[in-house]
Amino acid sequence: MPSVVLSMYLSPVFVFGLFLLQVAPIFAQEQLLSMPCREVRTLDAMEYWFWDAFSGLSEVQDLGQERLGRFVIDPGICFRIALINIDNSQQKNAGIRQAVSELIMWTADDSPDKEAAERAIRRLEQITGEGFDTYTEWAAWWEPRNNYVLWSDEEARLIVIISAMEAGEPIHHEAMVLTAEEYWFYAGRGWILESEPVGRYVLGTVLIPPHDFNFRILEADLVNRDAKERGYLRALENMIVGGLLSPELLGDSLESIIAQIATLTEESYVDRHSWVAWWNANGDRLILSASGNRLIIRQ
Repeated sequence: MPSVVLSMYLSPVFVFGLFLLQVAPIFAQEQLLSMPCREVRTLDAMEYWFWDAFSGLSEVQDLGQERLGRFVIDPGICFRIALINIDNSQQKNAGIRQAVSELIMWTADDSPDKEAAERAIRRLEQITGEGFDTYTEWAAWWEPRNNYVLWSDEEARLIVIISAMEAGEPIHHEAMVLTAEEYWFYAGRGWILESEPVGRYVLGTVLIPPHDFNFRILEADLVNRDAKERGYLRALENMIVGGLLSPELLGDSLESIIAQIATLTEESYVDRHSWVAWWNANGDRLILSASGNRLIIRQ
């Protein structure tokens, strides 16, 4: 499918992703796949499951710690993804839901590509188990249900969670994958609203006013002291250099940041000038304490 035709139907975020996904160096996939790759793209879990549902992936094979293959929609473009990222039910559900929304757009009555519209309907039938023939029917079915569906591995399709739909409680399972340093940065800023271990992972929510997002991280990654120290240092610098040095920071916001800075250190200054002076004198000598809970001055 030519890219120009594809871009007519995909939403802006996925058009952007199609052309600007992080491009990895072309590796020797010609030894693994049936033809050379024009380019190789590194995918995250949501992108992988989106394309798997939207148009399909071909010549998929695992090599070492990665999965390799190519896009059915443009066989000249190959992909790679770390195997550890694939098994993510939250991002899988988000990617498949997005694929359904895009596929329904392809069934529009004024679509210039009737063959593509027919392929979209066939994929919609596979993904949802429903059997509609027109855009109007698909849109009427999807619009009231799209926030209440989950992918079922057992049934190999999206299923509607009737109880959530009746209660009006949308199911949002999108989750950003964090590095350990990112996690400790958000924790240091006081932006981790909640977190809980689920299997090998820690799942939770980050609040960056005024927005929040779900995240996941391997629990084993959180024991990395170097990453925790870097994350805390970034948080502290962000609050002092990006916060206390800003004359616009006043009132409750100023008090909140000063209180959060104190939780990361052994100090207890109550005004911005004292904290800035302390940072200027000691910022390059801070290390993680033996307990791992605070930043202290290296002696």
